[in-house]
Amino acid sequence: MFSQKNSQIALSLGLTLLVMLITTTGYQFAPNGSSLETFFFALGGKMPDGLIQAATFFCFFICLFGMNSLNNRIRKEEYAYTAKLLPETEQYVLYPEDVNQVKLNTIEVERHIGAGLLTDLIKQAATKFRSSHSPAESLAMVETVSDMHRKTVEKDFWLINTCQSLIPAFGFLGTVLGMAAAILNMGKTQPTAMATPTGSVESAPAPAAVNGADIQTLIDNLGTAFFTTIVAIVLGILVNVLMKRLESRVENLHTGMKRYVLENLVNRIQL
Repeated sequence: MFSQKNSQIALSLGLTLLVMLITTTGYQFAPNGSSLETFFFALGGKMPDGLIQAATFFCFFICLFGMNSLNNRIRKEEYAYTAKLLPETEQYVLYPEDVNQVKLNTIEVERHIGAGLLTDLIKQAATKFRSSHSPAESLAMVETVSDMHRKTVEKDFWLINTCQSLIPAFGFLGTVLGMAAAILNMGKTQPTAMATPTGSVESAPAPAAVNGADIQTLIDNLGTAFFTTIVAIVLGILVNVLMKRLESRVENLHTGMKRYVLENLVNRIQL
């Protein structure tokens, strides 16, 4: 499991570096003042200000790879239904010797498709019935094992949930840093005196003006504050939508497996 997490982190880091390389190159070669320059600036093309967007993209890619891995695992678990491990015919009855055969068939299927949550649930229920000859205790075993499986799968969400929480946090951090830099640079701005027209009768103090470089610095700092927030909001929305779909699919998987074993194994046992 840890090797899989490490590979996801490595892939996310590589993809983040690729995205930032594209954005920084695009920002450098985009025409000054163009919408293309603004686009690459929003994605973090201006370094080192773009490190906040880079961290946001990194967390986003980790979430994507993690959710894709869990989706693949769910598809593998759902594939076990195709083995027809339990009888699904209406009014079909299982006797104690049939329960033993179900367990043996499940073990044989595991040799071909590998162990899974469904096969483990069936084996545990069958083993409990063999030792107690009580469908009620087999039912309790199904509930217990199903809860254990649920907790096991939920442990795989820790990295996704952590990065999902970090995405808006990085957006807020970029906002604070951008606004702070803008305020500090405003305090350091040195006004320049505007030239007074020659030949004026009265000597009046020349009005102060802010030069273009100071204005550009202020705009860049405010842009960093706003664009980091926008990027975090957009990526956070995508992750939240995909996470809700994944959580619903995981819940349906556990509910479906428990119902499958109860309806086609426990409830069919005839003493």
